[in-house]
Amino acid sequence: MPSAMRCPPRHRNRPNSDALLKLIELLANRTGALLNVTELSTCTGGTRRTVENHLAILERLFLVRCLPSWHRTATKRLVKSPKVHFVDSALAAMLSGLESGRWLEDRARFGHVLESFVLQQLIPQAGWTDPELRFWHYRDKDQVEVDCVLGLGGAIWAAEIKASRTVVEADTRGLKRLAARAGRDFRDGIVFYDGESILPIAGTPFLAVPVAKLWEQ
Repeated sequence: MPSAMRCPPRHRNRPNSDALLKLIELLANRTGALLNVTELSTCTGGTRRTVENHLAILERLFLVRCLPSWHRTATKRLVKSPKVHFVDSALAAMLSGLESGRWLEDRARFGHVLESFVLQQLIPQAGWTDPELRFWHYRDKDQVEVDCVLGLGGAIWAAEIKASRTVVEADTRGLKRLAARAGRDFRDGIVFYDGESILPIAGTPFLAVPVAKLWEQ
């Protein structure tokens, strides 16, 4: 009689599908947040090496994007952890259970999804403008941050992303801090918001720009 069939041995480099699916769901819930590999390995029950390998796979498949931190070599105040962004923000919302009817009541989570969405719009548009443009996020030891920093040569520009209908001076705290850090290299900054008009932000040199302007010529 034929011997009993056996499953082929798992290849040592083949990703564990259950752990990978759990990691994907965790990343969807953490889109727009700092990447914490140690936390992810604890939550998935895997090793740090496994999580790093899985992240590399997800990046190659364009499911997630790791956005590095902007910093200068001379300063050691800046947190160098990257931010992790789900490339498909609709998928991130679905996996995290964020339905459209809950956007207003769950502004914090919606804000992270919106941040990832805007970033994924900016990156291809920047590629059409100049393929040498680079992207970072900014966060310092005081946890003051800027969602998106664009650089070309030595010059940088910055954008904050707010899930709100209004923008106030306090929303530009990160832009001001980055401008001070970058000095003459800082060119300009804006705040994307859920409004209808481009408006000056009182008490600042920055503008509030509707997210909808991303699709206008």
